Amino acid sequence: MAPASPRDHSARDRRRRAVHQPKDKSAKAFYGDKQVVAEFLAERVLGKVVPAEIAARLDLDGLSKGQTEYVDLEFRKVRHADLVWRAPFRDTWLYVVFLFEAQSKPDWRMPARILLETALIYDDLLARDLEVRRRRKLPPVLPIVVYVGEGPWPWPTRMEDLLAGEARAILPFALGQEFVLVWEALEARALASADTSWAAGLRLRYTRDRGEFVKAYGRLRELLPELLPEDGVASRALATWVRSALIEDGAKEAEVSRLQRLGDLERVAQTFWGAERLAERRKGRAEGRAVGRAQGRKEATARARREQRATLVRQAGRKFGSETAEGLASLLEGVGDSERVAEIADLIIDCTSGGDFLARAARLGTPEDGSTPSTPEP
Repeated sequence: MAPASPRDHSARDRRRRAVHQPKDKSAKAFYGDKQVVAEFLAERVLGKVVPAEIAARLDLDGLSKGQTEYVDLEFRKVRHADLVWRAPFRDTWLYVVFLFEAQSKPDWRMPARILLETALIYDDLLARDLEVRRRRKLPPVLPIVVYVGEGPWPWPTRMEDLLAGEARAILPFALGQEFVLVWEALEARALASADTSWAAGLRLRYTRDRGEFVKAYGRLRELLPELLPEDGVASRALATWVRSALIEDGAKEAEVSRLQRLGDLERVAQTFWGAERLAERRKGRAEGRAVGRAQGRKEATARARREQRATLVRQAGRKFGSETAEGLASLLEGVGDSERVAEIADLIIDCTSGGDFLARAARLGTPEDGSTPSTPEP
């Protein structure tokens, strides 16, 4: 298959960005709501990742957003974390820092990225938090990667597993931090009901069914009306998510560009998520892939044939000279049978002169219709 042109790469990159970037931003906006985060932590993290005796002491009503922009003092670069939430303990000064990262594609570097962001959080606390400096104690940081991709996450979630064997051999001196991986698509499929705004939001973002979409949208409005004013940031972010999902399902960007608010989606969802239209798009994509594979095989065969003939011409030139090589190149243009080309290749070994070689090659290369290709003079 011929390499893709720069224009092909550009179109593919634009489509990829139209799918992945909006999903990252929408997830960030969704987990930027205090009630959503509190419900998510209570349902998915506390008691499962955080031990129950510690989880019971956390005050989720006291959740507050933390610093997300950090300056690396050595290199003077500004780095950003997607979201940082702090939950205090009820009976002490201590709190837990929840570091959220939204990720639409698996990234093998994620443990190292999380480690750096955790270090920057600690560096900021050491510089700004008077209680931390007074007590000379640091709060725990719990990293959470919200993965919004379609396929399973294939890479390690622990820094230890990212280290080379030599580095792991000297644990615990090497770094062993781990992050909590939340694969949203899997969480959405496992939901039995949408009793929280977090669950309703997952259903809305991952459904491909119009009826389920409308139901999830209504439920989310009931549970979290302040999140969804039609002109609000979260409403637009969720609309952006659904827009990217439509593009992922085969819709053209121009067709869905007018979808700016959730209220615009009910009519369009019927068009793009109707069973007939969805089946039609999937069939079209399958047919397109089949045509692409067939074209790829055809191009690969043609490329192999060209390479085989170029090799024969080069070998003939090395043994008999450039004039014989030119004559062979002209003769091979009329030979379509790969077996005949292979027999001609054997003649390079058998023949002792360029004239004899071209004459015998011409006889082997005679077309099946009986016509005789012209034999260039050696």
